[in-house]
Amino acid sequence: MNLEAPKYWESFCLKNGVSQASLYEIFAFGNTKEHADELADLVLEGKKTGTSSGYELYQMDNEPLPKVGDYSVVVNSSKVPIGIIQTVEVLILPWKEITEELAATEGEGDLSLMYWQKGHYNYFKPYYEEHGLLLNEETKIVFERFQLVDRYLPKKEEINAY
Repeated sequence: MNLEAPKYWESFCLKNGVSQASLYEIFAFGNTKEHADELADLVLEGKKTGTSSGYELYQMDNEPLPKVGDYSVVVNSSKVPIGIIQTVEVLILPWKEITEELAATEGEGDLSLMYWQKGHYNYFKPYYEEHGLLLNEETKIVFERFQLVDRYLPKKEEINAY
């Protein structure tokens, strides 16, 4: 396991007066190495400030829903942290109520609702099928907006190690 992300979280907490006992997760966006790196770059560029997931999948996996104030250490495909995000809004709404504005916060493609629908249908479909669930316009989506609250800056000796 790469220990960079937990050490980064500890340093962030000390620097910002956040309790190290605060719940946080470490994750990469996307489902391929290329997608993880592309989305990590969009977060750093300030273009990606939203993400979405399937409500029913949280239930199937017994995972808690995200909450406003949650922190996450975002990593790239190599598990190197790129920054820390904090959830600022959580919406649970049917697929058909995702708006152009929400779709654009994901920062992908041409930022259109049509691009979001096509990409997310293809992304979610295998997960829904795996659980025997239908994916349609009534499917509940968990939509999170977040802000980048810290950028990971490796120490000089870490940069030289690459």
